Amino acid sequence: MKILRLASTIALAVVGGLLATAVPAQAASASFPFRADSGDNCRYGSTQGTLIWRYSSTAPIRPIAVEIRGTVIDHPIPNENFLCADDGFFTIASYTAFAGSAQLRQEARANNAVVAVSLTLGPSAPTTAGITRVTIQVCRHPLFGTRPSYCGVAQHYAPIVADPPTPSS
Repeated sequence: MKILRLASTIALAVVGGLLATAVPAQAASASFPFRADSGDNCRYGSTQGTLIWRYSSTAPIRPIAVEIRGTVIDHPIPNENFLCADDGFFTIASYTAFAGSAQLRQEARANNAVVAVSLTLGPSAPTTAGITRVTIQVCRHPLFGTRPSYCGVAQHYAPIVADPPTPSS
């Protein structure tokens, strides 16, 4: 029994160490891939790239901004061998960061093209609430007429937060 307890204590210490090194106090950022699509059979619209979480440099360590780097794609792209015909819709990818009660949102649009995305979401004024998650969703809208718009499933991304406890005096 003592060996089992010792093994689990060591395992917890190792896991705790890995979490602490994932976002150490002096770290400025952490990067993770993202992807979302329009949810239709042809996957006409999509966005993909990297979320770069920016962390505060003082305790408590928390994500204070997120940079979004990637692309928004709306098919068919000129000279592309795409199996589905142009459907007369364009793509909008929305990126929403949640910080406390604030929702910080930006969008990028593409129509039969690949469009580069480079934006930053973060509070305009200092806040004690860090960013708790980012939601990315791809929607398609008709260029003309009254056909309904539609959206793919929203994808949710949360930052890694590993703020070690403050030592007692």
